[in-house]
Amino acid sequence: MNNGLKSLSPITKILFAISLLLLFAWVIPSMVSYYKNEKLYKQKSTELEKLDKREITSEAKVFHAEVFKIDAENYFDKVVVIPIQNNKYKIEITLKKEALPKFHTFLKNLSLNYKVEVDDNLVYEDINKSLKITMILKPF
Repeated sequence: MNNGLKSLSPITKILFAISLLLLFAWVIPSMVSYYKNEKLYKQKSTELEKLDKREITSEAKVFHAEVFKIDAENYFDKVVVIPIQNNKYKIEITLKKEALPKFHTFLKNLSLNYKVEVDDNLVYEDINKSLKITMILKPF
């Protein structure tokens, strides 16, 4: 085997060394990156599937302002529902700052509980130790 390597021309040896260098410097890191990204993709896909398969305990309710207000007041300090043009409702929710995660859970599950969509941006207003959140809901 030693004689076979010694008998190769210098150009062949240089090309062999370059190909080894290319293998270790480019191909192997690319493979490692590919497998890391594949693992991350599978993980994110699983998370999305879990979100997509959230179970609905009951059929989504048709939106009614008074029923929504009563339900929301079980979670938050103050809820105001104001009808506006184009069959939309302006919702003003006042809550303590510590209850913000509870609001995000409420918002995430809102379309599972009511046949509505959040139409515009959420507006957060800081009032002392409370937050006032304003959003526009459009019933289906």
